[in-house]
Amino acid sequence: MTQTSTALATNSTFGKLLKDWRQRRRMSQLSLALEAEVSARHISFLETGRSAPSRDMIHRLAEGLELPLEIRNSFLGSAGFSPAFRASGWESAELAPLRTSLTRLMDAHAPFPALLLDKHFNVLDANATGALFLQGREPGAETNLIDIMLSDPAARAPILNWDEMAPAMLTRLQAESRHAGGDPVLDEFAERLAALIEPGAPHHVPNTPCLTVRYGLGEGVELTLFSTVMEVSSAFDVTISDLRLELFFPADDQSRALLSQ
Repeated sequence: MTQTSTALATNSTFGKLLKDWRQRRRMSQLSLALEAEVSARHISFLETGRSAPSRDMIHRLAEGLELPLEIRNSFLGSAGFSPAFRASGWESAELAPLRTSLTRLMDAHAPFPALLLDKHFNVLDANATGALFLQGREPGAETNLIDIMLSDPAARAPILNWDEMAPAMLTRLQAESRHAGGDPVLDEFAERLAALIEPGAPHHVPNTPCLTVRYGLGEGVELTLFSTVMEVSSAFDVTISDLRLELFFPADDQSRALLSQ
């Protein structure tokens, strides 16, 4: 294969990837061109392989398409460039300062629950109260919060407002999969969760300012929590960009008192 034909094949591979992701984001060539500050004609040439992208252009297109870091590396590779973002192992020395800081944050959040999750809801770490969600399992890459909820009826049984929580969980799984361009793991979880929701069940809108999860603790005692999800801003490592720190808070005085005990 000549140098010219190799370049054309590379341009074609990148062009197909660009078009695929533009359509996944439901953007026209013009709307993407405006985001990347180029002409729609140039976007067309990139997609058909008539033009080759520069490294800077790929980064601009990735920003316009809001691509996950892992996909940005794929864009660069398809155009013949080296990856820009590394994926450090969670236990690597490079991430030790981050692990220490997040552990301190979760410990400081006690007695309220805290869970550190990756993009597939594997529980990488948890504080002592958060570990109660794991049904006796230890935090680690083999412990998955969604799988526990879907496969263990005992994990779902205490949730008094499952009819509110299940559709909200399903929406979150579907949204995160769409953002990733389709994630087989999240899609499988969504399919399994949808099977647990009664067909044609009405959509329940809670009468609270935000969605809360209500746990029955027996003898009429109820624990009500809401959660916030924190992410590391301006992450340039694939592993860090996939982290989600979920912090749970008591939604009423009774729940605060129960957790404080």
